[in-house]
Amino acid sequence: MQKREHVIVAYGQELGYQHGAKFQILSAWKRWYSQPDVGVCVVTDKPELFEKYPIRTIQITEQNVREWSLNGLQHFGIKLRAFEHSMRTTEAQVSVLLDTDTYWIKNPESLASDICDGRAIMFCDEGTISGTRNASINRFNEGLTNQSVEWGELNYELSPKSRMLNSSIVGLHKNNIDILVQAFRLFSLLEPLVNAHTVEQFALGETLRVNKFDVKFGSAYTRDWSSIGRKNYATPILRQFFEKHGEIDFENHLANLDSIVIRRPLKTLLKQKLARFRGLN
Repeated sequence: MQKREHVIVAYGQELGYQHGAKFQILSAWKRWYSQPDVGVCVVTDKPELFEKYPIRTIQITEQNVREWSLNGLQHFGIKLRAFEHSMRTTEAQVSVLLDTDTYWIKNPESLASDICDGRAIMFCDEGTISGTRNASINRFNEGLTNQSVEWGELNYELSPKSRMLNSSIVGLHKNNIDILVQAFRLFSLLEPLVNAHTVEQFALGETLRVNKFDVKFGSAYTRDWSSIGRKNYATPILRQFFEKHGEIDFENHLANLDSIVIRRPLKTLLKQKLARFRGLN
């Protein structure tokens, strides 16, 4: 019986998301993902791209995309619903979601072992909403101050204790699937009120806070290419790899994994910074 399942949500016309999911699986396979009590699930609109990978897939349909993105209002809602669907269809007691532009550099087992009923894992704490100096986070003050929205049996209001928790990692126990249901409901209510792309992770963090969950953080276990500069470098590297080796040959991909170097050389980093500086002047 599986103790833990790693979940990746990969969808969209740009194959960078699916390629990122594959790189995450490949980079973690020999050390961690191939263990007999560990499973891997990819929730995707292109399951055929993972045909020969030793994992399970769940297909995201066009109807799912419409419903989970609030009819196209905000696609990040898909992440909450997709993760919920994976947890409802696994025997694993613990599920750990990792974004497609993120990969493990430390054994996730020691992180996942902290997850239990009433305790969750997220990526990091980005600070309180109240008094923030972050312009993006401050949009929640702008949109939610003096607002009260009916959320199930509660009236949700922004609290001095409200914080922005980053959802690049989300780990939950199977007994706590309803957290994702509540979070999606709150996301649906707040999305029209806040002009930000982080409503999904804010809604999840608030759901955990209101339900008095203990939350641990796992950013130190990972690296990512989420910034524009890193993404602009890593995405073509992955595309070229899968163009050369095909999309579905897992054993061939694993054998050639060492040829993928997604960390930017210093020369590339400096060129990107110079181009950005010139663009601002």
